[in-house]
Amino acid sequence: MANPRILSVSEVNQFLKTLLESNSLLKNLMIQGELSNVKRAASGHLYFSLKDTASKIDCVMFKNAAMGIKFIPKEGMKVTLRGSLGVYPPSGQYQITVRSLEPQGQGDLYQAYLALKDELSERGYFDPDKKKKLPKTVSRVGLVTSPTGAAVSDMITIIKRRNPLMDIVLYPSLVQGDAAAENISAGIRAFNVLKSVDVIIIGRGGGSIEDLWAFNDKNLAKVIFDSELPIISAVGHEIDFTIADFVADIRAPTPSGAAELVAEETLAFINRLDQVKNRLMQSMNGQIRKNWETLFQLKKDLMRFRPRERVEEMRLNLDVLQERLLRSIKSMIKENRQQIKHLEARLEAVNPENVLNRGYVLVTDKNGIPIGTVKGLNQGQELKLRFKDGESLVRIESIKEN
Repeated sequence: MANPRILSVSEVNQFLKTLLESNSLLKNLMIQGELSNVKRAASGHLYFSLKDTASKIDCVMFKNAAMGIKFIPKEGMKVTLRGSLGVYPPSGQYQITVRSLEPQGQGDLYQAYLALKDELSERGYFDPDKKKKLPKTVSRVGLVTSPTGAAVSDMITIIKRRNPLMDIVLYPSLVQGDAAAENISAGIRAFNVLKSVDVIIIGRGGGSIEDLWAFNDKNLAKVIFDSELPIISAVGHEIDFTIADFVADIRAPTPSGAAELVAEETLAFINRLDQVKNRLMQSMNGQIRKNWETLFQLKKDLMRFRPRERVEEMRLNLDVLQERLLRSIKSMIKENRQQIKHLEARLEAVNPENVLNRGYVLVTDKNGIPIGTVKGLNQGQELKLRFKDGESLVRIESIKEN
């Protein structure tokens, strides 16, 4: 048996390309499926995958053909394409070169996504008034994401660059596949139990609707909604929207955007503290200057008014006034004593005792009321006679008026 010819890889890929392109059936294919991982390159070419429930095919639509599309191809959209099957020799992968593309409706996954979105919206999962605000200071952030890949690396790099003091706690989780939604939910529940972080970021890098499907899980949506800690959803690219984005307290366009948001909040607070500190220092310095100026003015006033000398003068004046007051008091006492003696002499002159000493008698009724006339006296009435050395009780026998 002759030895087979040894072929190069390029020769094999070229042979397959020629074989497929020479088949008349494969030159004019019509295929229906669901768009996935749609990307428009800067060159204008359109790249996407066409899939059904079991398989997918890579497709390319070059710029000239893509310019004829009358709609915007979106993730999950059901379409019918016309094209030819070929091989891309550099990679050896077969792909559909698409000549035309017509929309046929929404794919099954996208319809399920919209149905769940409507259901959760009716339950109030998306209500703005139920969303929690980020704390003013974020000292520790929890990341629920894949421990490998660009997303986690970008978030850690950005946070550490913007705020080196912030702690980062990583809960490693699957972000794609059947177990991913429960992994992410477990991370959120763990952080809520431990209360070890101020805010949680859940997310991953971009991908097709299948790649991001874990973030469209109903149970995960409930865990996000019930979380006591604020959650930032950072799933895929800016154009990607998942159920987690709508339920979360804040939706970041990308994982990097979430990292910037968290770090920016803290930096903004630190800047506000610095501003308050500067205003406080300015206010204190201004008050100190004002007090120094007041003290200097008081010192000048003190030198001008000479209070110590004035106090000494007032003390001297007080001594003089005290001496005058004492002389005045002594003079008043002397005058009062003289007036008292004069009044005593006058009182002594009218003292009835002196009259009694000269032999006169004081006549009163039984109650001691003096009687100076016979008028009003009655025969038999008792009277008192007061002498200088005693009293006597008498009775009227007769009355005779002058």
